[in-house]
Amino acid sequence: MKTLGIRLLLTVFLMLLLELIVINVAGVLPFIAAHKKNISSAPFMEFFIGNVLHPLERATLMIKGKNPLFFLGSGVIVLLSFYVTFFMKGIKGKYQLADKYGVHGSSRFAYKNEIFKQGETVPVPVNQFMKDLEASLLDAKGEK
Repeated sequence: MKTLGIRLLLTVFLMLLLELIVINVAGVLPFIAAHKKNISSAPFMEFFIGNVLHPLERATLMIKGKNPLFFLGSGVIVLLSFYVTFFMKGIKGKYQLADKYGVHGSSRFAYKNEIFKQGETVPVPVNQFMKDLEASLLDAKGEK
């Protein structure tokens, strides 16, 4: 659940960033058409800064003006974002699958059947374990 929330948050951020790019790209063609007589002195920086500072206003104007490039770009962004969020799985490389790659220095968590093999581990009662521990702590003279 936690990874889905992080994935959704990153998707929203990516959508906003891509939508800002679509607003700039879709607005460039009408901007150039409006300033085609004197394109060298056109206020390009004011256009881009206005798009960055007021993206909702610019998007609303493009919707009212029925800008097909804006609609196409927005549709592609929505489809791409849903694909990345819900259908794109993390691809595990060969180094992440250590149990299949298995070279010296690779690690993975052991399975229970690898740890507790029949006949290799012996259960010891707790009282006997404590007596063995105390006996191992005594020095050669029998003192602690």
